[in-house]
Amino acid sequence: MEKIWNFVGEKIEGLSIVESILYAKGITAKEEIEEFLSDRPKKTYNPFLIKNMKEAVEKILNHLKNNSKIVIFGDYDVDGVTSTALLVEFFSNITNNIDYYIPNRFSEGYGLNKEAIKYIKEEMKGDLIITVDNGVSSFDEVEYAKETGLDIIVTDHHNPPEKLPKCILVDVKQKGDIYPFKELCGCGIAFKLAQALQRSLKLPKNTLSKLLDLVTLATIADIVPLIDENRTLIKYGLRIINSNKRLGLSVLREVVGLKDKEINAGRIGFILAPCFNAAGRLEDAKLGVELLLEKNEERALKLANILYRLNRERQKVQERGEEYCRQLVEKNYMKYDFLVLRADNISEGVIGIVAGKIKDIFYKPTLVVTKTEEGYLKGSGRSIKGINIYEELKKVSDLFIGFGGHEMACGFSLEEDKLDELREKLDFRAKEIKNESPDIFIPKIDIIAEIKPSDLTIDLIEEVSKLEPYGMGNSKPLFAIKNIKVNTNWTRACGNNNIHLKFSGKKDNIFLNGVGFSLAEKYNNLGEVLYVDIAFSPEINEYNGKVSVQMVIEDIKKSEIE
Repeated sequence: MEKIWNFVGEKIEGLSIVESILYAKGITAKEEIEEFLSDRPKKTYNPFLIKNMKEAVEKILNHLKNNSKIVIFGDYDVDGVTSTALLVEFFSNITNNIDYYIPNRFSEGYGLNKEAIKYIKEEMKGDLIITVDNGVSSFDEVEYAKETGLDIIVTDHHNPPEKLPKCILVDVKQKGDIYPFKELCGCGIAFKLAQALQRSLKLPKNTLSKLLDLVTLATIADIVPLIDENRTLIKYGLRIINSNKRLGLSVLREVVGLKDKEINAGRIGFILAPCFNAAGRLEDAKLGVELLLEKNEERALKLANILYRLNRERQKVQERGEEYCRQLVEKNYMKYDFLVLRADNISEGVIGIVAGKIKDIFYKPTLVVTKTEEGYLKGSGRSIKGINIYEELKKVSDLFIGFGGHEMACGFSLEEDKLDELREKLDFRAKEIKNESPDIFIPKIDIIAEIKPSDLTIDLIEEVSKLEPYGMGNSKPLFAIKNIKVNTNWTRACGNNNIHLKFSGKKDNIFLNGVGFSLAEKYNNLGEVLYVDIAFSPEINEYNGKVSVQMVIEDIKKSEIE
């Protein structure tokens, strides 16, 4: 699919390339630039600025004083698993009466449910439930918990519905909250609760700092913006992960082949985090919590191997699902601008990932639904930039049994006979958006600047690396070099199934090499081109002891000079 290239910046006279990039991001004040680039950032905020935090801490302190049984109620994705592990580990410093519960994705679904609440009360002998990464939409379940005699505090980061649960709610997105940063993930909110308790109890600071590896895993995996306070948290957290302070993560690094490699945001997002997600998608998310809390090396190794195996299985299930849905779109739904795909043969554990992949292929907001054992449909969705999928689903909320999410992702359930109506209404709305903004359905890439081949140096790469860690809200900067003469003898398809592109070319008597993941087909579709324009991120390539610069190609186009 052809992409629009947006040149969003340029090299500004008197500024370094990094400062120029930050100017393009709107970061222009000297102190803001220093904070962004600092190895020891300080941008963090008082947890008691969060609405209801003072009340939450007071309630917890009362329960601790009474030696109450506290149960952390989590979720089965990385954010929920790490949030659960974080609060269990933190509370273990001050009480032995702490436990956790994570619902099973397949038999219980997302969030609080009455059966689980009953189990916590009767079997676990719980007194106080603290939810993490869920609960803001659980009005009825909170009422049931109170009826059974349980106390409950909800901590969440999802968009609150109109009808809020009647309990202490800690969510920076609720009305009346004055916390300066609204983009914390669920584990970030759990960390702020721990921070408020640490201050109130005057506990040593290391009871908090050692938890930042968990916050880092969640913040990167949940695709929240890596800016502001999130950037502060993960800069310190990455340092902890790379120092192998947590046995479970250290062992998992070794199992997945990252023992001697630096852990960065990319390796968390693409290698480590999916192992934790795979447990919840295919088996039991509690395995992830156990690994993060494990102190015994033999047991940790066993758990890490299980997660690694489950992730390999998840990849195979996902690939089959992607191919099925791709063919479904091409056969039946190409005319639709909002894709709603029914795929009963796909495990509900991977429908969200499959929706994301289909969204990328066709660049349209996508929902994938599958039938549950209970007879209703369960779905997950992913959106494109500029279309808030949560708000669009909110407009047709009368069709759902339940739904939730945020700007780029959602989850929901609905009766079978409502699916066609949902598809037609969402597509009608997507066509309205398309009429207003036709370009919204064309993928775009932001390019910092066009540069000369002589600018592509190791020094450039080292300077740009100061902008790491990359992720949502702080994407890896892209550059462009135009009118590169292709070396047709050395440019070729490579990799599994020959889907990747190995590029070789020349401009200004400088040889240029690069790799374009999944771009072999696009290059072949350009025909017999002599000159191309390339958008890329620069990277150091080490091979047989030789260090060189290569382009990691984001997009490739036929040059206009031909």
